Amino acid sequence: MANLLGTLTLLLTILILVVALLAAVVILVSGHARFALRISQGVLAWIAAYALLLVVVSLTSPRQILEPGQEHCFDEMCFSVQGVSTTRTLGSDGQQVTAQGVYYVVSINLRNAARGTAQKPSLTNFWVTGEQGRRYRPLTAGNDTPGQALDVSHLWDQKLQPGEHQAHTIAFDLPEKMSNPTLFLTEGGGISALIIGDENSPFHPITGFRLNPSATSQ
Repeated sequence: MANLLGTLTLLLTILILVVALLAAVVILVSGHARFALRISQGVLAWIAAYALLLVVVSLTSPRQILEPGQEHCFDEMCFSVQGVSTTRTLGSDGQQVTAQGVYYVVSINLRNAARGTAQKPSLTNFWVTGEQGRRYRPLTAGNDTPGQALDVSHLWDQKLQPGEHQAHTIAFDLPEKMSNPTLFLTEGGGISALIIGDENSPFHPITGFRLNPSATSQ
């Protein structure tokens, strides 16, 4: 609901600004420069107020940390961590690789929560951080070049039907004594950064998933 309200507010703002600027141009051409200036000042004041509200909402929004099985949805694209395990090596036979620290192997599930539209995510980005704040990028977890950097944009490159879900396993090479590793992800981009309350907006905290190797969702 909050995201929908933010989207509607942005669309209303764009409509008001377009109408106001067109009116200012028409009034200016008709010779009423002072009135056109007032409209332009009102437009600037609206933009400033919107930007201030965008930042205030971001700064006051609490960060959420989810447990395995809990979903985080970007519109109808809902992600969840289904299981976490640790291992020293990935792959088999001649393709086996050893972690610099320890591999966290994470099963991530995506569900299309839409009722009537096939969809796929766009501009998905994953990383893991601990208390130290350093970001760790995902690696390939399977036998196909295990331990190599993974382009997560191709994980869900086919549209999911309404209600359909699909899981992929990715790995992170994390320090052995890393405290409280947490998975973060973003989805979408572009104009979503201008939506009040959207996680892509400036200074908004990103929802995380706690990586507990002893926990698996039911």
